[in-house]
Amino acid sequence: MSAVRNLLCAAGVLLVSGCLAGEPASGPGGAETEAREGLAAFFARGGPAGGPRKPPLARVSLAGGDVVVAGPDGYCIDPSTRRTAPERGFALIASCHILSGGRAGRPVVPMLVTVTVGPRGDGPDLPTPKALAQVANAKLLASKTASDRVVAHLGSGGDIMFDGSDPRYWRAAFLQGDRLVGLALYAPRGSALAGEQGAAMISRVRDRIAQLSAANPRRSVTPTQKPTGGWLGRLFNRQDLPQ
Repeated sequence: MSAVRNLLCAAGVLLVSGCLAGEPASGPGGAETEAREGLAAFFARGGPAGGPRKPPLARVSLAGGDVVVAGPDGYCIDPSTRRTAPERGFALIASCHILSGGRAGRPVVPMLVTVTVGPRGDGPDLPTPKALAQVANAKLLASKTASDRVVAHLGSGGDIMFDGSDPRYWRAAFLQGDRLVGLALYAPRGSALAGEQGAAMISRVRDRIAQLSAANPRRSVTPTQKPTGGWLGRLFNRQDLPQ
């Protein structure tokens, strides 16, 4: 978990505001440049055997093609974090510019979004925002519930993900077809994405996944039984993150 704690470490000095359009919070140089260089260094160290990292991916298919994951404009998939199996999947979304070492994309607001594809389910299997808070042992700051999704803003726990991260973070669970999918959004301390603007961003991620997954012709058609017990914790655990 030490590498995860270092993720976005330099980005903790950023104060992000009005950034959902994808523009950097301030001009080049100074704290922002330092933050982005620190992020780039982290991802470079994460390459196999110290070698160059693979180029970031625009999208990935998980769980037999049932769920297609991509980020909003300017954000990509870190290929080293992709995990997929017939009944499970995981991917990490971050800045394309940072993941590529500046060779692709443009500077965007730093954030880290984890995507976990879990078991099959239906509406009654979705957790409540209160349940998401209880699993995280965190105070529920705000929530939103619909028939096919729930969103929870949590007041603590985000700062254990990486140095300089905000204690506040966002979790969401939604149904993609008959798949339960969990999202978690982490941002630097003071970032607008750790506050109210995180709700819009995590919804953008969810909408992008829904759009691509619905259009994917390679979706799995193999029926499986829904698991019993303990699935909520597995949907939001951190075991797939870089160590």
